[in-house]
Amino acid sequence: MLNRIRNMRLQEMNIQFDGASYKELLKEFQDFETDSSKFWRGVSSRLSVPYEWPIRIDHANGPIYVGEHDLYEEEENED
Repeated sequence: MLNRIRNMRLQEMNIQFDGASYKELLKEFQDFETDSSKFWRGVSSRLSVPYEWPIRIDHANGPIYVGEHDLYEEEENED
């Protein structure tokens, strides 16, 4: 599945390469996607939400949004 996502993103870029630079770029892109996937899988695991759900971290203000919901707001309302 990860290979399919990588290839889809590379195709969406709609740029052309020669064979050697394509292989080099593809390797770097695969490494980036693997690292990114590991990071977001870790975040979703710690939040106890499925990996497929959209997660957004607001670095400026601190809240974490899962889907369209503010995770901290919901926790505060439960008290």
